[in-house]
Amino acid sequence: MQWQRMAAILLLWAGVCRLTGAADASNSVVLANMDRTGWPDALNSQANVDTASRAEVLMFGKALLASERLDEQSLKQRLGVQEVKLKSVRQVRDGLWDRLLITYRSASQNCDGEPFCPRVRNVADLRQLAAAFTGEISPAHAVWASKSQTFHEQALNEQLRVAVLVP
Repeated sequence: MQWQRMAAILLLWAGVCRLTGAADASNSVVLANMDRTGWPDALNSQANVDTASRAEVLMFGKALLASERLDEQSLKQRLGVQEVKLKSVRQVRDGLWDRLLITYRSASQNCDGEPFCPRVRNVADLRQLAAAFTGEISPAHAVWASKSQTFHEQALNEQLRVAVLVP
């Protein structure tokens, strides 16, 4: 079961990398060089990896929710594109929510009493949890949350940019 959780996490990040790889080279370099080392706790056990995974899923979900509130003009400006294919953007967002749910559930097995561990039944539950998530359970986690939010917004922008540029 442990390998399945890690596989789900890797699949989520592989999707990010695959989609950003299709973007132009200069933007991919920016994404590749972003600092992703800010998680304040040691990742020396499966429970710690799962906790970090849940937190990252919720932070990405928070960025995804924020992007859904943008109107078409704001989305064009944020992505730096002339035209937005809303159907493609919706498809990418829906796929991301599905992958986030799978990853969150995988990282939530046997996590009672651990941080960031409310159970979710479906995407609607995950959306609610992400909306309320701050990650600020300590000053070190608050620093992580700020960096993580920036990273996930940039990663999401790249995925949405690919959705509007690639038919």
